[in-house]
Amino acid sequence: MRLEPLVLSVCESEPPGGATRRSCPFCGVRLAEGRDEASCAPCSLVRHLERETIAEEAVLIWLPEMTQSALNALANRAHRLLADEGALYFAASPFSVTSGDHPNPALEAIRAIEMRSVEAEARFGTASPRVLGQALLRAEPKLYAERAKRLGGLRLWSRGRFFVAGEDVYPRVIAA
Repeated sequence: MRLEPLVLSVCESEPPGGATRRSCPFCGVRLAEGRDEASCAPCSLVRHLERETIAEEAVLIWLPEMTQSALNALANRAHRLLADEGALYFAASPFSVTSGDHPNPALEAIRAIEMRSVEAEARFGTASPRVLGQALLRAEPKLYAERAKRLGGLRLWSRGRFFVAGEDVYPRVIAA
């Protein structure tokens, strides 16, 4: 399966192929049966930094050694593992909990990735996807077209939340 390119964006149109696909066209993760979605939630966030709730849903990180698509597939897997344990809420604030006697590999991976936000802030002056989204909305067309090259290893990490009409629907989406 050939994956579509995934670049930090604002106001992107839906990918070709319609909602009948079985997997995300950007990261390859299997989509829930019977749902009318064009991509998985983490990939949708990458393409819509203009979302009102983006700051609660994701954080910018510096991770040039991994593609955004691979990172989103990893996010989906880590979130599913936490959801299976009834602990998906830890993904939104992974440092607010302490490891018990038995470390949780999914939570440890999320912590390691979230720590990369410090480098994003050092390189770009922010780890906020809202700030980047606002800048991209104001960017000249030529600059916007070159964003993949200019942003280099900047990635978006999904925090296991996805709001629709003010409600976090991600727990239902990831469980499906």
